[in-house]
Amino acid sequence: MSILPCDAEPIPVTVGSHSLTLLHVKDLERFIDREALLRDDAEEPPYWAHLWTGALALARYIDAQVDCRDQAVLDLGCGLGLTGIMAALKGGRVTFVDKEPEAVSFALVNAQLNACSRCEAKALDFTRDMLDTRFSLILGAEILYDRPTFPALANFLSTHLHLDGNAIIADAKRTNTQEFYYWLDQAGLHWTGEEINEWEDNLPLPVSIVTIQRRGEGG
Repeated sequence: MSILPCDAEPIPVTVGSHSLTLLHVKDLERFIDREALLRDDAEEPPYWAHLWTGALALARYIDAQVDCRDQAVLDLGCGLGLTGIMAALKGGRVTFVDKEPEAVSFALVNAQLNACSRCEAKALDFTRDMLDTRFSLILGAEILYDRPTFPALANFLSTHLHLDGNAIIADAKRTNTQEFYYWLDQAGLHWTGEEINEWEDNLPLPVSIVTIQRRGEGG
């Protein structure tokens, strides 16, 4: 089922001192066929349309700690585009990428709503597609939900990360993500993690902010 503009509504989002407006999908539950999911014969739910806690955590981390000025930034699995928008507000040149065309459309509109002009968007599946450039900063919020894609994701990061660049991933561990870090090692990438305590539905949710670099590059 496709999501149409009439299914969207704006919501306020606060990140640090920034008061943002994000267009999101209203009544998202109606797009999820739970019975079909139980039979394992449904299309993947529109995960991109949910504003995930990990995206908020990563956006706050970017706002507080990441220098984005004049950097080429890739928002991978961009969803609604929040983390890329924060990078753009801090001076980055942002490319939004998601395998769902509707997601990149939402992200680009949301960037425009928040006066981010140095942005572009492209539908791309990192398990089989590549871009023709490298990036100084690659962002990914809660993209570690499908374990069979972990080797391809590690390879994509290795291929597209600039020699002295950083990838920053928000991992809320909604599945067992340990294998992803094995594949980062196999791809020759160095990683460090910092745990941030978040809350979701009035319950604690630890989110790991993982910084990834080429082994031996940077610090």
